[in-house]
Amino acid sequence: MITPGRIRAVRQNIESFGQHLFQVFGDGPDPGFTYTIGNTDRGLPELLLIGDFPSHIAAGLLNELGAKMREDGKPLATGLVDIGWSIQVKVRQAGPLARSRYTIQVGEYLGHDRYSVLQVMVCDENGRYPGDAGCAPRYDVDRP
Repeated sequence: MITPGRIRAVRQNIESFGQHLFQVFGDGPDPGFTYTIGNTDRGLPELLLIGDFPSHIAAGLLNELGAKMREDGKPLATGLVDIGWSIQVKVRQAGPLARSRYTIQVGEYLGHDRYSVLQVMVCDENGRYPGDAGCAPRYDVDRP
């Protein structure tokens, strides 16, 4: 449950930076994940990154992708996306499980679950993405 104080902080971040990030650390075999709140207010999807990535990498990636969406005024295209980093990322439309399992605070903030989520996926050292044959287990995360 988001407390009133947390809601104020979320709103301040959205007003100042365009979005707020929530990071949830992994628990045992379940990897951590990071997601955005605030893009829905602009008619855009929220972003979800699943995996135990360092905070500065996860935040940098989602902040850059969120800024690109808001600047372009449209959702990221699904498929491979090049943002000038050393690797491309792959973006896919997530299903309802993303909202009920991963981005719960978005629904609490909005007061409803009528928002969309794009999952951002990072490839392994061999260029394989989650769901690809032979993708390294650390990178082969859930695709809700």
